[in-house]
Amino acid sequence: MKNYKFRINGNQYEVEVLEVEGNMARIEVNGTVYDVEMQREIPKIKPSVAPVQQKAVKEVKSEAAKSTGKALDVRAPLPGVIIQVLVRPGDEVNAGQTVCTLETMKMENAIKAEKGGKVSTVNIAPGQSVLQDEVLIVINQ
Repeated sequence: MKNYKFRINGNQYEVEVLEVEGNMARIEVNGTVYDVEMQREIPKIKPSVAPVQQKAVKEVKSEAAKSTGKALDVRAPLPGVIIQVLVRPGDEVNAGQTVCTLETMKMENAIKAEKGGKVSTVNIAPGQSVLQDEVLIVINQ
């Protein structure tokens, strides 16, 4: 079916997956056949924002509310996990500039600013899960 080579603690292992049926698989490791039961990995839930960062986000939100410029929300196009945040409050961004990277369905997507302006609020942190249409970043024009 499929062949793999693993190196574990300096030892080379050649693994061939012979058949898979449900959660049971028959594999051959260096010439020895094994029947193995596979378990689905339970994803670990990461905290969305560290407590210290939450306070900073709240303070920045209040500052954004005081500003008089027109605000543009950068929203998540799909649910996913934030891989990296490339801007901070106070940064100037141009139209089309990548502001963060979002992993959706095991693919990385560059999230770009539609219009230029000054970043007033960053509601995300790396490792945070976001929902579709969630406001990630607010840019004042």
